Parts: sequence; structure tokens; C-alpha cells
Amino acid sequence: MASPMIEIPSGEFMMDGGDSVEHIMWVDSFAIDSNEVSNAEFVDQFPDHKFPSGAGPHPVTNISWQKAKEFCQRSGKRLPTESEWEKSARGTNANIYPWGNKAPRKKPHPFFSGVIKRRVGLNKRDVSPYGVLGMAGSVWEWTQDSVGEKIITRGGLWNHHLDYEYSKTYERNLIDPNDRFIFLGFRCAR
Repeated sequence: MASPMIEIPSGEFMMDGGDSVEHIMWVDSFAIDSNEVSNAEFVDQFPDHKFPSGAGPHPVTNISWQKAKEFCQRSGKRLPTESEWEKSARGTNANIYPWGNKAPRKKPHPFFSGVIKRRVGLNKRDVSPYGVLGMAGSVWEWTQDSVGEKIITRGGLWNHHLDYEYSKTYERNLIDPNDRFIFLGFRCAR
């Protein structure tokens, strides 16, 4: 079953954009999936997709940018832009983390990581001001934007460093569109 979409209103927000300088950005209204796409959702469109037994509700990973893009298109959606993704995570208050500006005192639990996956939306603390889940502590996510020939990915994969320091709403990485990793998934927008 597809995750519900959350409506994000049009308006300004503070965007980092990867250069450590915040910019005021305008984003038109859009909708974004409340969770990452799961293995069960993905296999409905791509029956050859392999994943471990019992991992149907986990975020789909090991997917190239093209496959993520194709999944969204088949669903009548698209990948979010980088600015849409960041606004969905930060809200209009320029949150450092989706839930606010303070890192949790507790170290992250491996159950919420992109490497030790659990069902999408499991970490109820990892929620943005709009109600979007898993934007800081799950998997990196493909966007539709690029820099040169690399695709911009967003999201916090704290498990990579076992620290929420690397799960900020403005964290970004540039990945070759053909790369596939166990910690890289996606969600769709419309």
C-alpha cells in the first residue's frame, strides 16, 4: 500500500543548498510521500526486485536513480526537487533536524538506520513540521536535481557515522545516477 501524501504549502523557507550559506527560497505547493517507498510497494511495479524475506515494509534500497524516477512516474508522481525535499524536512523555521534544533540526547538506535532497516515510518520522533517521516534517521534519498553529472541525494543516514550530527535537514551528497547502495532509497512527490 502506498504511503499517504502530505501537502506542503507554497511559500518561502530558508534553504542551505549545500554551500553553508542559507538562502530564502520560494517553493510552490506540492505533495510528498509521508514515508520512503517500501520494498513491497516497489516490487508491485518491478516484480524482479529482490529483497530479504520479511523486509517488505522496509525502505527500498539498492535502486538506481533511473529506477526510482521510473517508479515515481509509473505512480503518477515524480522525484522531489532538492528544495522541496529540504522544505518538507525543515519547515519554515529553518530547523536543523526535522523535529527541531536540538539533537536527541540519546544516541540513535540501529533500528532506525538505513543499514539496519525496519519498516518505513517506524521512528515516530523523526517527524518534520509537516508530518513527513524518516527524513533524518533512515536512508539517503534520491532527488530529481543534479550538479554536473551527479544526482543530489538528501536525508540523514546517521548510522553511517553513528551520530545525528550527519542527519541535519540540509545534509546533501552527490551520487552517480547509476550507483546503488544499501543505504540509498527514495520517496515521491507530486
